[in-house]
Amino acid sequence: MLKRILIILIPAILAVFSLPAQVNIEISQEKILENGQKFYLHTVQQGQTLYSICKAYSAKEKDVLNVNPELQSGTLSIGQVIKIPIENEISKDGKYIVYTVKKGETLYSLLKRFETTEKEFYEANPKLGRSESIRAGDEIYFPVKEKNEEPVAEIKPQTNDSSANDVTPRDDAKYIYHTVAKGETLYKITKQYDISLDDLFSENPNLADRPLLIGETIRIPRKQTTDNNIVAATPDNDDSSDDNTHRITDIDQDNTEPEQPDTANILTDKKNFTIALLMSFETEANIRDLASQEKRKVPQKIRTATERAVDFYSGCLVALENFKHEDVHITFKAYDIGKDNTILTTMVDEGKLDNVDMIIGPAYKSQVDYLNSLNLGIPMLLPFVTDEAVLKSNPNNIMLNPSKQDIRNEVAKYASSIPNCNALIVKGTSDESKLASEKYMEAMQNLGVKATELNFNGSSIEAIGSSLVKGSENLIIMTFENEMTATRVLTQVFKLCEDYKITLIADPKIMNYESIDPNYYVEVRYTYYSNININYKNLDVKTFISKFHNAFLCEPNTDAYIAADAINYFVPLVQKAGKNFARIIGQDYVQEGLGGKRQYVKNSGYSNNSYSNKEVYLYTIQKDYSFSIVYPTENSSDNK
Repeated sequence: MLKRILIILIPAILAVFSLPAQVNIEISQEKILENGQKFYLHTVQQGQTLYSICKAYSAKEKDVLNVNPELQSGTLSIGQVIKIPIENEISKDGKYIVYTVKKGETLYSLLKRFETTEKEFYEANPKLGRSESIRAGDEIYFPVKEKNEEPVAEIKPQTNDSSANDVTPRDDAKYIYHTVAKGETLYKITKQYDISLDDLFSENPNLADRPLLIGETIRIPRKQTTDNNIVAATPDNDDSSDDNTHRITDIDQDNTEPEQPDTANILTDKKNFTIALLMSFETEANIRDLASQEKRKVPQKIRTATERAVDFYSGCLVALENFKHEDVHITFKAYDIGKDNTILTTMVDEGKLDNVDMIIGPAYKSQVDYLNSLNLGIPMLLPFVTDEAVLKSNPNNIMLNPSKQDIRNEVAKYASSIPNCNALIVKGTSDESKLASEKYMEAMQNLGVKATELNFNGSSIEAIGSSLVKGSENLIIMTFENEMTATRVLTQVFKLCEDYKITLIADPKIMNYESIDPNYYVEVRYTYYSNININYKNLDVKTFISKFHNAFLCEPNTDAYIAADAINYFVPLVQKAGKNFARIIGQDYVQEGLGGKRQYVKNSGYSNNSYSNKEVYLYTIQKDYSFSIVYPTENSSDNK
């Protein structure tokens, strides 16, 4: 593992987020014309990076990589000549960017992109009247901004009160007047009022060239009421400190299934696709930890979350090798996004996700909620988040693992297959445990399984002795995994095994607790749930293990298999439909993956194009401490 973090993590991730020194980049005067496309020929100088070069030329990294495939390795050499597509040509006097308007672009989106005020724009384009609209094909000019340009005047925030600066009278019937609060962003406001950035800039052109100011008032056009299913959103006045969880939902939302789209209108003829892997590698923190561990002469170990992220990333890389001979170009970018939303916010503001076709990650629910709040329209594969509430609240979210409710439903199916099963749901004191217990009871009752809810008071399970039934299979389900409480539950259940037939089902995490005697697991017939069922006799599995070992000198683990199956399942769909791939997922299709079966389904209440992998396997410990699969029964011969 340590070797892998040195091989793939540090070079790849630090390259994304290293802050380059300030290097002045002179725009090349050497240009060429190839197949009707003009290019600058830029000669790389010392200290220059691909990011800094693209920024100087106002070019997108993706476009530069497409015309310079040798740059895919991520390295630049001094003296190397690269081609820069000319999208924003500089005028002969060097004062203006010459830009040709593309279809669908608006003046206000361009003002934002080129960091230009409305006044500066019309001064640079005197022939264009203020009442005229720009059209596709128009050649327009934007002033070239100096990098260290100082503002010429202080911008004072507006207030709710009318003033000499408020030249437009209020029209409360047509507009909502929003006062900017601390922590608000343009993206949050557009989400709150269900308005596009272009429409927001159209009504507030002064926002196109500067950040929001606390206390200023901006106007939001009220929604038309021609559609009965659309209701104008009102400001969310929740003062919660978590700005990333605020959501406004339509009243009387129609939750009926939409008509299935015409597949022919979804398929794409694109040849270039971008996948972004957003993981919390915590590179710098791990480097500090490793240095400290080495200094203290203790075993070196990276953080658990990092280990999972690296394993998943490694599985992606091996699986992507399967597509290197395809007639398409896949750009796979891995980002270390930390544990909060700081880096994600910067990435969105810098447009790093603008041309992405699929996101894999993030690892934390708070980060997933944040990206969903921005309405980016990019489907997300979620490798670690399993809260079904995410799928109910947001479209285009796909859980690679079964949701918590999927697990409860499958455990209930297992219980229903046991004759005379007596299910006991042990509820802890936390809200999460109480909710899980309630959901388990509901799943059992739906399948006609006798179930009883028992309370764990912190030291023992209340009324467990009187709830067990002799001669029946007593299925005890523990809804928490804290080490201390799990130990107490196992100790109590262990004492009852001589008189009752017991199977204890709990989270696989409890197998990592050193305080539990291994013999307890055997006596209580400990059973855990998993989404993995690997058939090591399968040729594809053997091939994957061999490739993985050759690349990283270690064996793949659970997360690597899940990653590989995700790449093999979803990349072909992205190739067919681009960002629309979630709309062509076949709910009846079962993938026979490296890690077992995968079937992505849309459960009741899920938002449009949101799915979870419903496949769950149950394993029971044996007398020799091995595990045997007990559910589904048809797979019991695959593993031992």
